[in-house]
Amino acid sequence: MGFFSRKQKKLALTTPKESLEKAYHTSEQNLKKVAMLGNEKQLRTAMKQHGNFEYAMLYKNTPEYKKKRYKKFKKY
Repeated sequence: MGFFSRKQKKLALTTPKESLEKAYHTSEQNLKKVAMLGNEKQLRTAMKQHGNFEYAMLYKNTPEYKKKRYKKFKKY
């Protein structure tokens, strides 16, 4: 198993950078709100969502991502 999950890779490949960044910041705000409530289950869910956006943004900087994007455009 690789460093990035299939879900994170798909998110990176299908979502523009600006949208990912906006979703990341929104999820970070949500994470802070949930942390104040103290509900562990909600906190775990919010952290997973936040992590997926963070890892998707990180995946966009890898050579593997750039190779996949190049292959996609090379077909046309």
